[in-house]
Amino acid sequence: RFFAMAKLWQGSGGGLHPLVEAYTVGEDYRLDGEVLLPYDLKASAAHASMLQSIGVLTAEELQTLKTALKEIEELWKKGEFKVTPSQEDGHTAIEQYITEKYGDVGKKIHTGRSRNDQSMTMIRLYSLEQLREVKALALDLASAAEARLPKLNDVAMPGYTHMQRAMPTSVGTWLGSFAQGWKDAAKVLDGAISVLDQNPLGSAAGFGINGLALDREETAKLMCFGAVQSNPMYCGLSRGMFENVALQAMSFPMVLSSRFATDMMMFTQQETLFVALPDNFVTGSSIMPQKKNYDLFEIMRANGKVFGSLQMQIQETIVGLGSGYHRDLQCTKKAFIEACQLATSTLGLLKEVIPALQVREEKLKAAMTEDLYVTDEVYRLVAKGKAFREAYGEAKEAFFKRKAQQEAEDSKKPRV
Repeated sequence: RFFAMAKLWQGSGGGLHPLVEAYTVGEDYRLDGEVLLPYDLKASAAHASMLQSIGVLTAEELQTLKTALKEIEELWKKGEFKVTPSQEDGHTAIEQYITEKYGDVGKKIHTGRSRNDQSMTMIRLYSLEQLREVKALALDLASAAEARLPKLNDVAMPGYTHMQRAMPTSVGTWLGSFAQGWKDAAKVLDGAISVLDQNPLGSAAGFGINGLALDREETAKLMCFGAVQSNPMYCGLSRGMFENVALQAMSFPMVLSSRFATDMMMFTQQETLFVALPDNFVTGSSIMPQKKNYDLFEIMRANGKVFGSLQMQIQETIVGLGSGYHRDLQCTKKAFIEACQLATSTLGLLKEVIPALQVREEKLKAAMTEDLYVTDEVYRLVAKGKAFREAYGEAKEAFFKRKAQQEAEDSKKPRV
């Protein structure tokens, strides 16, 4: 459903130059229409209830607005409510729908609001939902990994540093390290949630509303915010900054997951084959019939970097902005939504990967060669009273001497 009406700010003069309109609107209308509209509707319902409680709306007008907002939500779910470029954003589309269908009551819903705090509230609600979803996924990942540890703690595997074989460890220790990381990620995400859990609605354009006693505590309660963001100028100042905080917190599990992906690429290659996944997790080659490619981990490794670039895009956009609203902030919306979607899809996929992980114990056993135990030999000598550096030198010399002897013997064997 489309409504081709004047913009909320537009007077009786001529229209906006089409190139200016396209350039300044950008993808904002699409992002609101496809992703953020339900959060705008939730905030509008809370705002309308508050307006009725302070006498701006009658009970009948409130019921009309609630009916209209519910209608829009149902139309949106069916794909029948669209935000158009000429409307600029979802806020305009909502107000125009109500005014066209229900008359003057639609003209009251913006009372005590600016599109600034309306947009902030919508994004804040979305941000908190995304943070809580990422936290839940991180904890699910930790639980999935920990559930596998009892059977893997005693399965020996090579440990690596500098991508080279280093010392013995176990599959349980390796997988458990990621489990602990995902649990710590939840703590970091909790910190971000506590920062963002503040209601900016009622700050209007950043200076509050004189002459109208808005009940911001009431809207905070209706939208389940933990507190009111009391300083109206800080509300505006926090836009972009809070999105940056959210992505900084999400970067913890995203970086961890990209590092897990790199390990998986190393441990699934033909030269190791320590672990594997069922065929429905791998792809193939259009030219090499024998190939099984773990593309999901290559994409996951890359997406760790993509996520970081999206977070930096927001940070670089807000650096140097003064207090108050700046249209630059509109340009943070797309990067933020893409980053959130990337985080939830990445962790959601890993949640399926961990239980499906197949451990190849015979390959791991064959990989536990003498070189992994040289450091253990150093400490056996230390336990007998040798100084560490002397023990280090003795163990090193003995190992490379044995290795040279073995290579010499191997070179004398006939080649088959």
